[in-house]
Amino acid sequence: MFQWYWILPVIAQRPRTTKSAQPREKNNMQTPTTTNECAGKTGAEVVLARNYYDQTPPGEIVDSEDEVQILEPIWPDQEPVVAVIGVGYVGEHLVRAFSSYFRIIGFDISAARIQNLTLNNSITGTVFTNKSSDIAPATHFLISVPTLLLPNHQVDSSALRQAIALVAQHARPGSTVVIESSVAVGMTRALLGPLAAERSFHVGMSPERVDPGRTVPPARAIPKVISGLDDVVPGSSDAIAKLYEAAFDSVVRVSRPEVAEMMKLYENCQRMVCIAYANEMADACRGHGIDPFELCRAAATKPFGYMPFAPGIGVGGHCIPVNPFYLLSNSEFPLLQSAAENMRARPGVLAQRIVARLDTQRGGSGRHRVLVAGIGFKPGQSHLANSPSLELAKSLVLSGRVDVAWADPLVAQEAVPQIQRLAEGDWSVGFLQDNFDHVVAAMRQTGLKFGVLKSLSPDMVEWWFD
Repeated sequence: MFQWYWILPVIAQRPRTTKSAQPREKNNMQTPTTTNECAGKTGAEVVLARNYYDQTPPGEIVDSEDEVQILEPIWPDQEPVVAVIGVGYVGEHLVRAFSSYFRIIGFDISAARIQNLTLNNSITGTVFTNKSSDIAPATHFLISVPTLLLPNHQVDSSALRQAIALVAQHARPGSTVVIESSVAVGMTRALLGPLAAERSFHVGMSPERVDPGRTVPPARAIPKVISGLDDVVPGSSDAIAKLYEAAFDSVVRVSRPEVAEMMKLYENCQRMVCIAYANEMADACRGHGIDPFELCRAAATKPFGYMPFAPGIGVGGHCIPVNPFYLLSNSEFPLLQSAAENMRARPGVLAQRIVARLDTQRGGSGRHRVLVAGIGFKPGQSHLANSPSLELAKSLVLSGRVDVAWADPLVAQEAVPQIQRLAEGDWSVGFLQDNFDHVVAAMRQTGLKFGVLKSLSPDMVEWWFD
């Protein structure tokens, strides 16, 4: 079990050097009621506990030059301005989801990412920036930064801590802050609760449900689970629901962020456990001469009590390989622990089997030549985040017994410079027969004509999809 140490946001006050805020009237309305009086409130700097995962950088400390000036709270009838903090795949999805209804500011620390989004921006009322002061006009902040792992598979909270430190500079009383990133159970409350209580802004958690490459159902049709820290700042759930109901067909409220946090982890971890079980089934089939994919097709004919999952080399992406360790960080899940460890080790285990099989077939002499076909983390994707196919290729290289190449029309050689990419013109029966001893059809990548492999000797090709 991974030990969990909470981050404690601390509010440090110091004398203001600019004029104090004064309540104002707007449309004959009084300023919104908040937990704390905000007139004349000093600036704040966020100090995050240094002993929380020493390997990660501390939270950003706000310099006096950049202090948020809490001049006016957010009015209930104020036109929303939504700042999306982190505009990677998930953040860009959020920008598109809300851009039809609100003014959007997309913020990211990557200048290259911002440049790319700006050049291709066709969304009216949306700007992309890597300048933190540009998010000052925001009334709502959606945090969608990566939540990854350290090399020892403990939680890496650095990106999330830095995003919260950034938001802390600009979130005013009455504003709304929502974590979209997958986090460990209790993290929303620990990271944002004290700060929200001090600043009187609404806070909650709404875990993203984006599936790269999927177009059906459309994003707005996927039910959106939301939660708020109503026991810390009353009205948080209502404020969050009001925002999300504009962009999603169905908004599902749960009682508190801890439910939303565990729900997201449970969804993805269930999928990993089922795939791990399918992999064990496939391994057992080897000893009986059974085609595991034929078995899966037959089992899928049962109209109840069975969910179809197919075996493979492993799982990839930023979510499924990572989420189990967030759930395990402060909970006991022996079954999940075993599945996560087996899944992490699987590419290496398969590499060992390939080398052993080729040793047997070729008398154990000389170096073997293996091609891995399909190296993105899933079909239709060029991203390599936790790609099991890439891990397989690396494991074969590290065996010291294999010359490895890979084929994938969506991935450039620059993405994997250490291993040779097969030229697209060499994807032919003759070339593969002459230059490789074994081909691993790792996943059904878009643009690869796998019919070519069916013309090779069946013993030469190892299929990991049906």
